Amino acid sequence: MSEILQFSCSVPDNLEGKVVVSEPYQNYTSTGRPSSFGINLTFSELGLKRTLKSSDFYALQGKINNLLTQWETKYEKHTLKLQKESESKSVDNMNAEAQEVISDLDAILAHTLDVDDAINWDSIKEKKEFHIDPDDYIDYEDKQFLRLKYDGEPLSILEEMIPPRPDWKVHLKSFSLIKRAFLKDSIKKKFDEVEAEWRRSVEAASKENLRRKDRLADLDRKFNLLKSEFEQKKTKINNAVDQLRKNYFNLDPVAVREYCDLVLERSNYPDYFPKQWDLEYRHDNKMVVVNYDLPSPDQMPTIESYKYIASRREVTKKEMTEAKRKNIFNATMYQICIRTIHELLEADTVDAIDIVAFNGVITSINPATGITESKIIMSVSSAKDQFLKFDLSKVDPKATFKHLKGVSAASLVDLTPIPPVVEMNKEDRRFIEGKDVLDGVNSSVNLAAMKWDDFEHLIRELFEKEFRQNGGEVKVTQASADGGVDAIAYDPDPIRGGKIVIQAKRYTNVVGVAAVRDLYGTVMNEGATKGILVTTSDYGKDSYEFAKDKPLSLLNGSNLLSLLEKHGQKARINIKEAKKILNK
Repeated sequence: MSEILQFSCSVPDNLEGKVVVSEPYQNYTSTGRPSSFGINLTFSELGLKRTLKSSDFYALQGKINNLLTQWETKYEKHTLKLQKESESKSVDNMNAEAQEVISDLDAILAHTLDVDDAINWDSIKEKKEFHIDPDDYIDYEDKQFLRLKYDGEPLSILEEMIPPRPDWKVHLKSFSLIKRAFLKDSIKKKFDEVEAEWRRSVEAASKENLRRKDRLADLDRKFNLLKSEFEQKKTKINNAVDQLRKNYFNLDPVAVREYCDLVLERSNYPDYFPKQWDLEYRHDNKMVVVNYDLPSPDQMPTIESYKYIASRREVTKKEMTEAKRKNIFNATMYQICIRTIHELLEADTVDAIDIVAFNGVITSINPATGITESKIIMSVSSAKDQFLKFDLSKVDPKATFKHLKGVSAASLVDLTPIPPVVEMNKEDRRFIEGKDVLDGVNSSVNLAAMKWDDFEHLIRELFEKEFRQNGGEVKVTQASADGGVDAIAYDPDPIRGGKIVIQAKRYTNVVGVAAVRDLYGTVMNEGATKGILVTTSDYGKDSYEFAKDKPLSLLNGSNLLSLLEKHGQKARINIKEAKKILNK
């Protein structure tokens, strides 16, 4: 934490006073262990707000510098736009800009197809050379006698001028011959006074020059100290990049997640897009789950064209029709979805990802309550080997979404919430093997290592509570030595209810597709309306692919813990610990 206290953020000159940078803070897991550093940056004038996170403090510094550079570029464009608006009322230009905004939305997917989404590690390193504004470390008085180099380093001093020594002959010539003859002593006395004044000037100038040389030495030491601190920080940032690269190529889960964050950060979208997300990497089944913030309908462009009314010397604007706004919004959301999956998979140079699950999140004000709400309005997953076969230059993104069995309302603009195909673990996005995911008063139970009969009782009790809320009931029909339990739930709801097959697997390894096929077969044989498979571990990509477009729900360890917490029970999952216990 001492390094956080020494944190310094260099805001570009043209953003000074415009960008607000919070104090850095440290995030902790539910068990109290440090997980990552974070910082909030706000640029109100452009409506920009970002939260940056990193497990490495100096890597966070690099992210901050990169973001400030991006914002500086955006602000320059913003300033230029304001200047153009004030200098010209050209309707042709305004119409061209309006059309460009719409064209940019039409090309969201196409734009990324010409971009290599893999991270160029050298490009994210700190390359700036040290430069300091003299005002930041030199007083105004000192600057008056200093010569400075281009980088702000003190070079030399301007010495105080020493007046020439008085010359007796010159002094004597300033008097007439008569005065020289009769006022010799007075003339000599006057010269002695001039010479004494000169000696005092020499002494004062010498002292001042000595003081200036001492100040030069002090400022030189200060400059070198600041430069050394800059170089040390630069080295740490670049070393952090090198370490992240090394960890990424070693398939370290945290590094893979950081890498995916970098990929999405470098994705260029219109300024009014949120460009914010939550991302989880599950290394056991090589899955990336991303909850991506989408722009809300009221953030989208509304102007179709402008018209100049000569008689009134004013410009009027033509609003898009409601139908056109809906079409643009829907098309844009599908493009963002397919583009995000493409970027993550194309950038995967170490084959760390087998499947990407995308959940599109909208944050907007509920017109019925006036309360700001966040909800998932679209969800889809795709296996890498399937997705990379697509020719995205020729696809209709909506058709691709449907082909991948994506889930959404008929029209995305209605902002209808839907259950995600794969739910992100909200308790701890770092949920990996060997990590506790819930902590609390009664969190000593490791579900993955429970005795089989205890696990059977837990599952039955849990789903009884879940279905009892709507008058349903649950009956356990079978317990098996493979760590599985079969149960039948009866939901009386006339619309979404019916007979539901529930199977639970107390596994410490990834659940294979065979278990999902078995569940589907049971659902068909039982004439059930739905099947639910619950496990203490997770599922492979083939399992998720098989479950698509079928009345099946796959709940992993994270979902199980969330369901337990919903009904007032605390537990944890530690796969590594469970393997040791069960293999004794």
